[in-house]
Amino acid sequence: MAGRHRRRAGAVPAYVPQQRDLRPVEVTDVRTHLLHVVSQESLAAHRQVGWFLATCGVEVLAASLTDPGRGRCRECAR
Repeated sequence: MAGRHRRRAGAVPAYVPQQRDLRPVEVTDVRTHLLHVVSQESLAAHRQVGWFLATCGVEVLAASLTDPGRGRCRECAR
């Protein structure tokens, strides 16, 4: 049974380009409980492992998303 909504003959669906969010993300380190800034590229490359490279050069082991942290990394804040 055909649906109630039909595409008009010759109609082309509109292409909507998907925008990528390239803003850095703050990740809490489970060892120090400091918030570090991590790039989207690092998040994508290491998401399966859970270790991320922060902008300050420290390898961050991601804490639980509910962990608010106890401060911010001074190097990442620059």
